[in-house]
Amino acid sequence: MDTDNLLHDDFLASLIRKAPLESPSDEFVGKVMESIEPLAPPLYEKQPYFLWLKSYVPYFGLGALIVLILYSSDIPYFNFLSARDHFSDMFIHVFRPFIASLKTLVSSRLISYSLLIGVSAGFLFLIDSLFSRRFSS
Repeated sequence: MDTDNLLHDDFLASLIRKAPLESPSDEFVGKVMESIEPLAPPLYEKQPYFLWLKSYVPYFGLGALIVLILYSSDIPYFNFLSARDHFSDMFIHVFRPFIASLKTLVSSRLISYSLLIGVSAGFLFLIDSLFSRRFSS
């Protein structure tokens, strides 16, 4: 039977008219309220230090990276610091042997492409593990 036929059926209409609507008893609300138990107030659970550290470290690292990029760039954000040029010279002087060894390492195309893919995949995995909800508390 279609829904339209149910709405226009005389037999069903007469049954609905004959059956009165049932109302709940006077004590219905009181009985229902007695059966409901009050909820206990939520207890504050102290999170372990590791979870707090894990949730904030990516943001501190990202902030430090942005500050380092702005500090070493030619854009005049940190011109008020007098040791800016000294920092750049010291940074280049300290890491010059490391940069020279990397230059010899990536001279092969096979090594450079595998390093490129490996570093990219590692970086994407790190971002996924730090910012996805699977690993957060």
